Amino acid sequence: MEAAARVLLEALKRLLEDGPYEARLVGGAVRDRLMGREPNDFDAVVVGPALSLARALADAVGGAFYILDARREFGRVVWRSPQGRRFYVDLARREGDSWEEDLRRRDFTINAMMVEIEAFLRPEGFVPFDPLGGLEDLRTGWLRPCAPDAFRRDPVRTLRAVRFEAELGLRLAPEAEAALVEAVPWLFLTAAERIRDELVKILLIPPAVRSLRRMEALGLLERVLPEVANLRGIVQSPPHVWDAYAHTLRAVAAMERLLGSWAESPELQDLPPRWAEVEAAMAPWRERLQSRWEEEVAVGRPRRALLLLSALFHDVGKAGTRTVEPDGRIRFIGHEAIGARWAADRLEALRFSGDEIEEVETLVRHHMRPHGMARRLTPRGIYRFFREVGERGVDLALLALADTLAVWGPTLTEDIWGPRLRVAQALWQAFFEAPERFVRVVPLIRGEDLLAMGVPEGPQIGRLLEAIREAQAAGEITTREEALALARRLIDEVGESEARG
Repeated sequence: MEAAARVLLEALKRLLEDGPYEARLVGGAVRDRLMGREPNDFDAVVVGPALSLARALADAVGGAFYILDARREFGRVVWRSPQGRRFYVDLARREGDSWEEDLRRRDFTINAMMVEIEAFLRPEGFVPFDPLGGLEDLRTGWLRPCAPDAFRRDPVRTLRAVRFEAELGLRLAPEAEAALVEAVPWLFLTAAERIRDELVKILLIPPAVRSLRRMEALGLLERVLPEVANLRGIVQSPPHVWDAYAHTLRAVAAMERLLGSWAESPELQDLPPRWAEVEAAMAPWRERLQSRWEEEVAVGRPRRALLLLSALFHDVGKAGTRTVEPDGRIRFIGHEAIGARWAADRLEALRFSGDEIEEVETLVRHHMRPHGMARRLTPRGIYRFFREVGERGVDLALLALADTLAVWGPTLTEDIWGPRLRVAQALWQAFFEAPERFVRVVPLIRGEDLLAMGVPEGPQIGRLLEAIREAQAAGEITTREEALALARRLIDEVGESEARG
């Protein structure tokens, strides 16, 4: 067992020995240890004051303590090890009069195995208390609920089933699948935050498209992401190879591969194998890009998940903008703006944070911008791009590549792909190598300089400063003196124009 996890659990064991508590480990950590995996998330069932135990554990290890449900005596301890890894311990009061009764109220048999902490810590392993046959289900590969009404009692388990199938390579038992489908309409009774958390976990298990297809088959997609489900059957004109829904799934598969996953899927195999070229293009900044993607925008939700959500949502506006021209051509004018609004509304309903919503909304709204830059790539264009979207331009470059691959598929030609790849590389280079020129421009002159030159207060100052920043980004000026000279020339041109008028 990992040394940091042992430190945490031994602290819990000492508290149990010294206090009025009795507790056992249950759930995913027990399952993972039996599968040879190292958990960092532990669940403990407590006989006694569970919140007091959670607070005491947080104090003992220097962690944070949170009350998740005061009525049910359910608390969480979050602790970061000296090596920087985050660990979680959820402690909840035992439900029912016995350990077995508590287990029967849980979600799946594979999570209904229990062990005393002392046994869990033994290096030689342990035999769990397993009245529902979770070990056998792990061995045979079946995912079974602990009770026939498990999904109805907690409908978020319908999503959890999709996650466990993907994460553990299990298959939902046939009778369990029927019970799940019956419970899907009740998902609206579940707290949006819980649905959000399960969705993010699902998307972070490659290949995400496999789970999305599974959600579709079980009727979950239209409940959780109706805007995406509504893309089914929306035909698109060339150069699109697939309809809007099939295109979206391939954009997700491409995004996942560009983010570094090697998981195979039928959707990925439909795409042209341009991965080595992208890797070469991003190679100078790969580590910094990877660090950015793993950065948590909200606790437990890395930017990687937001990029996958952006790929999912990037074309949802097509469901509301489809028109057919007299010549039969299908168009989706303004789908980016409508899609951005719909994406923001859905993420708000799922209780994503404001920063996350803004990030996805920006990517959806501007996902076509890099395509336009491929026709004419200039320093001014790069500056204007980052002026509009900020640092999210780095991620837009990736979304545009995923979109390109998913539009053309096997029909993609070099004259389309080459310029778009060069745009992505130019945007990454501008962001990482010359941010003071393109992203966070250091001004050569300021408003007070223009006031001193006789420019009156008002919007003209802003226009002049912006023109000077653009010239600076284009490399036309590099010094304060050159900036002042340009300002004088622009002021003179404005004066001449007004005189002619």
